[in-house]
Amino acid sequence: SAQSAAESWEKANGIPKEILKSFDQHECFKDSEMLLAIPEFKVPLPGGNAPSQNDLLVVTTNEIGLTLITVESKVKEDFDKTIEEWRKDCSNGKIERLDILLKTINYPDVNIDNLRYQLFHRLASSIIMAEKFHAKNAMMIVQSFEENDALNHFEDYKNFISSYKVVPEKEKIQQLNLDGKINGIDVYSLWVSSKMI
Repeated sequence: SAQSAAESWEKANGIPKEILKSFDQHECFKDSEMLLAIPEFKVPLPGGNAPSQNDLLVVTTNEIGLTLITVESKVKEDFDKTIEEWRKDCSNGKIERLDILLKTINYPDVNIDNLRYQLFHRLASSIIMAEKFHAKNAMMIVQSFEENDALNHFEDYKNFISSYKVVPEKEKIQQLNLDGKINGIDVYSLWVSSKMI
């Protein structure tokens, strides 16, 4: 899946057209231009040695400012363990990591046991890197190369962002910080369907 994402962005020589289409439908992302894209970019996280490895780290710009994007590409695989599974035999480092992730993304106070851990650290990675780049916006993109919802695990994504009191829709950029900026950053999410190269 990481290779599929890299090929998709490389072939577009910038932002893939299906992502640009979603950008152009949102006033904050119209006329976006890609400045930088780094495959398999690792973002250090507190509590343990394992960083969050993003399939792509992308920086875009337009007249509004910089946007820092982390891309999670999927063909048919899921979003790894649920929080309940991940917490089993939980070390102090894991407890610290989860607590900081929840604060970083300002996740609502809801039961998260059945949500997927990967989505938490992928969204957190976009915010952490947006702070480092002094970007106005942070965005997590799930780039799916499988349209069948029974296979692409859209339900897990939907459950994750629904807690932010938004109605998840494919191909639509959705703002997650409706109650105010997160560390001074506007935070967005997008699920987009792409075709295999």
